[in-house]
Amino acid sequence: MLKILSSSRMFDGIDENILKKISVFSKIEKHKPNVTILEEDSSDDCDLFIVVSGRVKIFVSSKYFSSENDDSKAIYTVNPGDFFGEMSCIVKKRRSASAVTMTDCEIVRINGKKFIELMENDSEAGFHILRKLYETLYDRIQNSNFMLRNLLI
Repeated sequence: MLKILSSSRMFDGIDENILKKISVFSKIEKHKPNVTILEEDSSDDCDLFIVVSGRVKIFVSSKYFSSENDDSKAIYTVNPGDFFGEMSCIVKKRRSASAVTMTDCEIVRINGKKFIELMENDSEAGFHILRKLYETLYDRIQNSNFMLRNLLI
């Protein structure tokens, strides 16, 4: 588990002792294609996920854009080493998007409540993890801005 965590974008460069703590409340799950991992608007859990192998599609329902149909709009593809579900974990609010496996996947599920406890009790770990989250959020916003700009032009 330590090798998997350390090779993820979220935990790249983090101290091994902190990774050992995280590994205690993490587990590996295997999923077939088209399995829903997260549902938009759900507030049932605040776990976060790291893709070890395979790909996961993050999408939003079009019911918020149009009452005519209930198609979904893909907004991001999560590849090995990347993570998802972090926003609801950190802010403890409903899921802003859904996540469905696109291929056979191996995913690490990190218990969100214990993860937050660790961040609150270990300021060094919390700072490093939040920095990684902000870097990823920045990249995603830049990507969204690019897509939006292409729609408007």
